[in-house]
Formats: sequence, C-alpha cells, structure tokens
Amino acid sequence: MIEQFITLDIINLCALLFVILIGLPHGAFDGAIAAHLGAGKSAYTATKFIIYYGLTSATIIALWTALPGEMLVLFLIISVIHFGWGDASAKFGLPFFVQIVIHGGVPVFGIIYFHPDEVASLFSILTFGAPDLAMRLGQLAAPILLCLGVLYAVLALHNPTLRGRFIEIIIITTLLAALPPLVGFALYFCIIHTSRHMRRIWHILKATAAPKRLIMQAAGYTIASWLFGAVAFLWLNESTLEAELIQIIFIGLAALTVPHMILVDGFFRTEKKDRLE
Repeated sequence: MIEQFITLDIINLCALLFVILIGLPHGAFDGAIAAHLGAGKSAYTATKFIIYYGLTSATIIALWTALPGEMLVLFLIISVIHFGWGDASAKFGLPFFVQIVIHGGVPVFGIIYFHPDEVASLFSILTFGAPDLAMRLGQLAAPILLCLGVLYAVLALHNPTLRGRFIEIIIITTLLAALPPLVGFALYFCIIHTSRHMRRIWHILKATAAPKRLIMQAAGYTIASWLFGAVAFLWLNESTLEAELIQIIFIGLAALTVPHMILVDGFFRTEKKDRLE
C-alpha cells in the first residue's frame, strides 16, 4: 500500500457523486440490450450473459491489480475509442476517423495536458504509484490531437454537417481547460456521453420492450453496481478515504466499460448501425 496525499474538496466530491449516480450506471441498459440481441430468450441465455459479463469485469480487475500501469493505458485508449465513436456524427472516411480521435481524445488526454500535476496524483492512486506510462501517453497524444484538431477545423469549414460537433468539442475543450480535472470529466461523461448514449439506446429498445420493464431492469443493474462498489470500498485498505473512492470509481468504471464496449460497440452497434448513427 502506498501513501497518497490528495484531498477532495466539496466540488470534486460532488463531481465523483455525479459519476456514481449518473455516469457509472449508464451501462445499466446492457441487460436490456443483451435481451434485445437474444440473451433474454430463456433463463439459460440470460444467466450465461450475466456470467460472461461478470467474468469479463472480474478479469479486468485482476489484470489491473497485476499490471496497473499498463491497464490504465489500455483503459485510456479504449475510452478514446468508445467516447469518440459515440460522439462522431460522420459515418465513414476521414471525417469519421478524425471525429473519433478528437471527440474521444480531448476528454481523455486533454485533461492530462491541461492539468498534469493533478492528473499525475490521480493516476498514481489508480496505478498504486506507477503513473509514468499513462502520463507519457498523454504527452504523446497532445501534439497529435492538435494536428488533427486543425484538420477537423478544415473539414468542418468545408462540410456543414460537421460544424455542430466541431463547436461542441471547442466548448468541451474550453471547459476541460478551465475546470478541475474531476469536475471537467464528470460534466463530459455524465452530460455529453451518458445522455447521448441513453437517448440512442432508449429510442431503439422501447420499440421492442415496455418502458416500465426497461426502467426496472436498469434500476436492478444500477443497484447491483452500487452494492458491488460499496463492498469493494469496505474491503479496500487504502491510505485515505479519498484514494479508496477514486480507485473504486475509476477501476470499477474500467471493469464495466470493457464488457459494455464489447456489447454496445461490438454486437449492438453492428446490428443497429443505421439507427445508432
């Protein structure tokens, strides 16, 4: 166990609470998505989905414990892909690639660039004292994002359909630069990413399932994720409560993001491509 010296003020605590109550459970519709894809045909298929989902999450946690620095880097990379894919308005070609990298990279690596000292402390907690690899990745990403940002501006100048999202990323970048890292991330993750994801998923799922059933199912998965986090919080023996809270939220987020991304960006998005774009 390493000593961590980080104090979370009321604003940062509110940001973490925002992530717990809104952002972390945004994958609660994964059960409904799996049922929509066929996992709800029987108790056997539903149980198999839950087992696979749980084993994937447990594997991520185990790997994080063994290789925290490497797993943080992997988490950052898949977050860029997941965020960027969800925010991209283009459907193919160079604009699609640029939007994925910019809309995913700015919320992830922009925070590292704008707030290196604060992020280094957070990464040190998440990696148990080995944040260097993730910080170097953030430094490497900054000039790439800058170059692609200029290209994005040129593309948006010539393509009116890109301008709305281009203005959005300018606003997001400004907020991430001005706000503390946890606050900036919480605003993006909860207001932009989660709300956009929930609207798209709800629009598709409500056509084949009763809204009440979807809400009840999502509530069940949400409560389960909160209970799991509470148990992990009691089990951990970190040096400070702040360190425990950060580890539970973000390592837990990584453990849920991987199966969520496999389900949504792999199986569901492939089947419902036209309706998700």
